[in-house]
Amino acid sequence: MVSVSRTISLVAFIAAVPGARGAELPLQGSYQADIWGTVELSTEGERLVGRASRGNPCGLEPGTPVLDGVLQGRVLVGQFELCLQGEGCPERQALPVLGFHSPEEGSLTAYVRIQQGCLSPVLGQEGLVVLRSPRAVSAAQDAAAAARASLMSGRGASRRNPEAAKAALERGEQLLREKKWGGSVTEFERSIALGEQSWVAFFGLGTAQLMRNQITEAVEMLSRAQKLNKREPSIAYTLACAYSRLGKKEQALLLLEQAVKSGYALKAGTQDLGLEKLLLSDPGSIARYTENIQEAFKNAEAPARRRQAQGP
Repeated sequence: MVSVSRTISLVAFIAAVPGARGAELPLQGSYQADIWGTVELSTEGERLVGRASRGNPCGLEPGTPVLDGVLQGRVLVGQFELCLQGEGCPERQALPVLGFHSPEEGSLTAYVRIQQGCLSPVLGQEGLVVLRSPRAVSAAQDAAAAARASLMSGRGASRRNPEAAKAALERGEQLLREKKWGGSVTEFERSIALGEQSWVAFFGLGTAQLMRNQITEAVEMLSRAQKLNKREPSIAYTLACAYSRLGKKEQALLLLEQAVKSGYALKAGTQDLGLEKLLLSDPGSIARYTENIQEAFKNAEAPARRRQAQGP
């Protein structure tokens, strides 16, 4: 939860930014968030409205309003509707949001205040949400594609450095735990470029890419991880989540079944909402999905001798 003091400090910082009250470029079009996915933004005067798009992790119908606020120069004050998890928490709630628009970077950085005891699968550390313009996303994708091409072609092999690769891998894992998806992608890619070829590195990279809604890249990296370790249930489950974002029901269901048979464990209420919405939308997959999710819940309650794994 964002503290009151932090919120006040952010307001003071924004107020001091040169041009904060002047005319700014409108926030329009498809903006990309690391976890949430694509939000369609539109402005009318000072009012900013954001609508969910297909494949969002909360399982909302495309076009559902999720962001509504007022822009005062570069400052956004409003509400962001999110899905929540936690005992006694509503499934969805419109929460206060305070944001800062940076036309130079093509981004909208927002802090969402979430009540104590509740969590949201779409929020980063301390309630952070960063929305990026198509231009900013394109630049980041070009850089990632160049790095990925270098990894896949084997360029840089002469610069192999096992110690540096291990350090980058550990930083990537730490950033992943902190939900800093962009930073974790960078560190995992660096680790692989320096010679780390373990399933852990490719799994970490694919998971971070999935959280950034880089679905095609995530499927590619998670598939490489699975080739290196076919028995790890977390890989199969995360790959199922990735395929669900592409609307591929049969692949997602088969991977979910594979994960559960290998001992994948889930606590009730932590299942992936995108995967759930896709598979419950088809009468032909409802029973199989429900059966496997219930088995995953049982796995979480099983003795410690049965390995428990957690996905995104």
